[in-house]
Amino acid sequence: MTKVGGIGGKGRFAIRGVMLAVVLPAAGLYPLFSSAAARPAAVRAEEGTDEAGAVSLSVRERTEVLKGKVVLREVPNPGRKGRTYEAVGVLPGTLDEALAVVTDYRCYPEFMPRVSRTVVTDESETVSIIDLYLNLPLGMDKRYRLKYRSEKGADGFRVDWEKLPWPEVPPSQTVVDTSGHWQVVRFDAGGLLALYNVYTDPGHVPLGLTGLARSLSKHEVPKVIKRVRERLRMLAAPGPGKD
Repeated sequence: MTKVGGIGGKGRFAIRGVMLAVVLPAAGLYPLFSSAAARPAAVRAEEGTDEAGAVSLSVRERTEVLKGKVVLREVPNPGRKGRTYEAVGVLPGTLDEALAVVTDYRCYPEFMPRVSRTVVTDESETVSIIDLYLNLPLGMDKRYRLKYRSEKGADGFRVDWEKLPWPEVPPSQTVVDTSGHWQVVRFDAGGLLALYNVYTDPGHVPLGLTGLARSLSKHEVPKVIKRVRERLRMLAAPGPGKD
């Protein structure tokens, strides 16, 4: 197993079934790979789940993703004001191709939902600091600064992000907190199985619009998987100048 990057000693990995912790931001504590990542995923009928690396699917969810659908689920957040959602779906292409798209921050406005502009303020091979400008539902445009960290192994990759201070931005133009991660592993049925997890505490929402804002934001999450899928297909499609 290869560790690529990480900062402050915050990443440790599993190697051939030896599970080591990965210390992550507010999105929670998740393993990067498990012993299942080293072999094809298989339905464990007695538990009713399908383990692909560390991305778990129920039998029903597996059926849905095999049809090309994106599964949306809410992750409990005891004691936190924000909400966490995650989407799971199949991506085409190779791990390297998927990682290149997910970390192509400069091009996010071309395919990521609601992203109108990005500014790369600092970057290295595995760590990037990005200013994101978003056109959110109900005209609530926001901007915030994120630190992204990417880590890649032979059977998958993970990209985490967390919100950084941006003192020049007034509270009304940003969110209280946001964090999350991508986790992408090889899928036994072909292609890649991708999980996109995001936590957001938007802070103040105009009176009477809280429920609507949450509903709209929740249904934006599956679009991220779909847009990345479309991006991969577009880049792989034959076109002028391609061999």
